[in-house]
Order: sequence, then C-alpha cells, then structure tokens
Amino acid sequence: MSVFVDTGVFYAQHDSDATRHEPAVDAMRRLASGEFGRVYTSDYVYDEAVTLTRQRFGDHAAARTLGERIRGTGEFPKLAELLHVTEAEFEATVELFDRYDDQSLSFTDANTVALAESRDIDHVLSFDDDFDGLVERLQPSVL
Repeated sequence: MSVFVDTGVFYAQHDSDATRHEPAVDAMRRLASGEFGRVYTSDYVYDEAVTLTRQRFGDHAAARTLGERIRGTGEFPKLAELLHVTEAEFEATVELFDRYDDQSLSFTDANTVALAESRDIDHVLSFDDDFDGLVERLQPSVL
C-alpha cells in the first residue's frame, strides 16, 4: 500500500489553529506508524504548502519550518519521499488539467493525480474532494 500526502494535510498539521489540525495530526501519526505503507508527496505540494504558509502566517520562519517538516530535516523525522516531476509527468499533468477543466482541479492537484497514476500510488490523503472520482482519496477526518 502507498499514499500521497496533499498540501492541506501538511498545512493543517503545522497550523495548530487550523480547524482540521487534530485530524491532520492523527493522520500523520498513523502514516508514521507505517499503517498506510509507503508515503509520498511532491515538489509541487512542497511549493504550494510553503507558499501558503508564508502567505497565511506572514512569516518566513513558519514557512521554513513547514518545509523542514515535509522534507524530514532539522528536528523532523523523514516521513514522506519527495517526488520530483519528470517531463512525461509534467505533460500528463497538463493533459489532466485540460481534460478536467469543468472541475475546480488546480494544476498542483492535476499533478498529484498524474503522479499517483504514473507511480502506482494507491491513495491520496487529502481534505480536498476535488480528487474524488479521479483517485482513491483517504479523508483524514474519517480515518
């Protein structure tokens, strides 16, 4: 089994004031225990999460700390393998983004779907229902 962690889960785990903080913390604890097998995320999710944190907190240090959490550096244990998008995966992302233009799928989310397909990742851990019908989604709040 394998799971890809989406931006919102990292952000909610990091932001103790987030309404979804506790479900995110619990989900990440379960990922760390190995319950869901191999754990992945991507450079696109890293970018989105660090940028979101910088904007919402207005603080570079908070964004840097979240980046360390995602990469498993500094005081944080390595949890997820950080995938880097290949040229073929980028092209698949563009195709998916265009194919699902009737949904509110972001380019980063289209990239997550492309990675799940190309790397045979079983589930996407996300609060975001835009993935429904495209990949098998695990909702942190109902695990």
